[in-house]
Formats: sequence, structure tokens, C-alpha cells
Amino acid sequence: MRTSRFGRNGVAGLTAALVGLALAAATGRAASQDAATTVKAEQPAAVRAKSALPVILLTGFEPFGKKKPPNPSWEGIKKLDGQEWKGFRLVAKQLPVVWGSPLTQLEGWIAEYKPVAVFSLGQGGEGGFSIESWAYNRRAAEAEDNLKNKPSAADIVADGPKRFDATIDSLKLAKALAEKGYHVNVSTDAGRYLCEETLYSLEYLKSARKIDGSVLFCHVPPLGSKLTKTKFVTEDYVENFAKDLLETWRDADQNPQAAAPVAVAAVAAVAAQPSPAASAREQDVKSFIEHYFKSWSDQDMDAYDDCFMADACIQYIDTQGQLFTTPRQRFVAGQREVHRRSSVRSIEVPESIEIRFEQKIARVVAYWRLNAGARVQKGYDHFTLKQERGKWRIVNLLFYSTSDNGQD
Repeated sequence: MRTSRFGRNGVAGLTAALVGLALAAATGRAASQDAATTVKAEQPAAVRAKSALPVILLTGFEPFGKKKPPNPSWEGIKKLDGQEWKGFRLVAKQLPVVWGSPLTQLEGWIAEYKPVAVFSLGQGGEGGFSIESWAYNRRAAEAEDNLKNKPSAADIVADGPKRFDATIDSLKLAKALAEKGYHVNVSTDAGRYLCEETLYSLEYLKSARKIDGSVLFCHVPPLGSKLTKTKFVTEDYVENFAKDLLETWRDADQNPQAAAPVAVAAVAAVAAQPSPAASAREQDVKSFIEHYFKSWSDQDMDAYDDCFMADACIQYIDTQGQLFTTPRQRFVAGQREVHRRSSVRSIEVPESIEIRFEQKIARVVAYWRLNAGARVQKGYDHFTLKQERGKWRIVNLLFYSTSDNGQD
């Protein structure tokens, strides 16, 4: 039933820029002020104008260790540092592969440069780019950083939200970049390593109003990896992608004062203290969604088919952002065939369910886990439900392409 989504184990690198100006105490306060004034006066007008431009902060990572190859996320942006781009000044910084570093480094750079946007890149799997859409407040407990240390704490931010949804429109960006010829995927698994920590840190800082502009994390393919039979990933290719990403963002979002992110809880909650009637309604919807997944897992395809309205619309968005629509009968027939051809039994269960009521419909986002033999996948589906003869049924089902790709 599912295609898998790019999983991402992120990567990271270090640049700590400390700028200080020491003037001899013997010269006194007045001499210091005169010196500062002289330095400022001697700056060329072009330099002063450039430094006054709004900043876009780009970050990449160092290699995964001393003996590892160069990291494409840094190699692809390092030459952009200091460049003027369409009325912005680009600042490129390198993050270390060190637990706890992303939040500290990013907070410092954001305070220093006050960027209108922060775009962070990391190395992912081969074959294309992945814009990350979820960031969990979690770390892989056994994963070592470049200092050979395991995380000292399980959470990125103590008492922070369990998850942030990316505040940027990942799907819109992915579709626009696909139209430019890139293979771009929207991912919900950032890897539980430094890449996920970076996106979580960005969204956390945005939620805390440390930055009001756009933030984004994208995985890029390794240097030297194959794109086509004759095309391979190079530094220039990643740099061109970074520029096209900026261009796409600029065209899509001219307002850097974006809304703050919304933290998403582990399970759906419509209100803190729902009324008994509202609670019963939510339970009905929750029970229906659980029945939907169970009927599919039990291969009870008649019961599964009965979950849909007769004229229900099933839609699918592929890795390049293209939308495909299938009628109910064809979709259910396809699911029957999936079970018939599978050599192992597939079990799909909802891990959390978010519910929102609008007029006489219910909108649901169900986050699921699929076990098929040794393979485990996670993803999410969007449902629009309406009652028919006292029973909830699916009017529209929208799901996304996911993929399992290995990475460092």
C-alpha cells in the first residue's frame, strides 16, 4: 500500500566565529571612539552598502569524521559566503557533527546576523534532495558524534514540544524545484541525528521569536553519487541547487515575517477539556480510523471498501509533487492486488490521530506505522470524513510518496 519515504541521518560541521576589537586602555575612551570612527570612515561605500543588506544564513556540515569524504552540504555553499544575491547578503557557516551544537551555534549566528531566512543543508541518501517536514525532540541514543560522544540527553530541548512541523511550505517548494529539473522529495524522517537536531533547533528558535523569517532543512545527495547514467553530484551541482532553492523561496514568499511554528503533540487533542458530546464525537472518528487501518491489515477488503463513500476520491502526491487522482473502485482493487502479491503479511496501525471538525465534516491526519516482514515504515494520511446514515465514511483520502533510502 505504501511507498517509502527518504529517511535521513543527518550530518554536521563547526565554525565558531568570534570577533573582538581590543584597544589599549592607555589611549582612553575618547581615543577608542576616535579609532572606531576612523575605521568606519575608511570602509569603502560598497562594503558599507553590502553589510547593510538583509542576510540569508546558509549552513552546512563538516564531514562525518577525519577520514570521511567532504560533506556536500558545506562544499556546495561555502563559495556563496559573502556574496550579494538579489538584494540579500549570503552568509555561509559550517556546523560541527557534535551533539548540542546546532542550537548553540544557530542561536549565536541568528543574534549576530539577524537573518531574514535560514536554510540548513545536510548530507542524505543518493538519488535526490529531501526537504524535511517534521522535526522530533529526540536523539538516537547510541549514535556517536565526531567527538566520539553519545548524546548526553535524550531530548534536544528539555521540556520542548515533542515535534515541530516545518513552517515553510515544503510541498510547494519541492514541486517548484522539481519543475526546475531536480528530483526533490518531502520527507517526514529527518534521521534522529544532527540534521533533525538542526531543524528542531531552527523551529524552536522561530517559536521563541528569535527569528521571524523562514527556516528550512534539506538533505542533499553525496558528492560523486549518480543522478543519471551520465550525471553525478558535484559541488557546483549542489551550489546551483542552493541558488535555485533561494530563488524558489524568494518567488514563493516575499514576506520574511512568517508565522511562528505550531508544536504538534504526540496524540491528537481538539480541546483541553472537551465537552462530553465533543469527546464522544471525537471517539467515533478515532474508532472509525482505527477500523479503517485494521480492515486493511486483516485483508478484509469488503469492510475496507465500506469505509469509503461510493464516489470517494483518493489522491496521491509523488516524490516530485505531482498529484494523481483515483476513483474508489480502482483504488480498492489495487489494494486487493497488493495483498495478493505480497509474500509477507503487512500490518498498518495508526500511532496518533489528529482530528478537526468543520461544519458537518471531520478532517483527520493519521500518523501510521507499517510492518511488512523485516521492513518498517512510517508516514501519514489525510482524511476528509462525512457521516452517511449515521456512520463516518471517507470522502477524500490524500497520501504521500515515501521512500527508504540509506544514508550515512
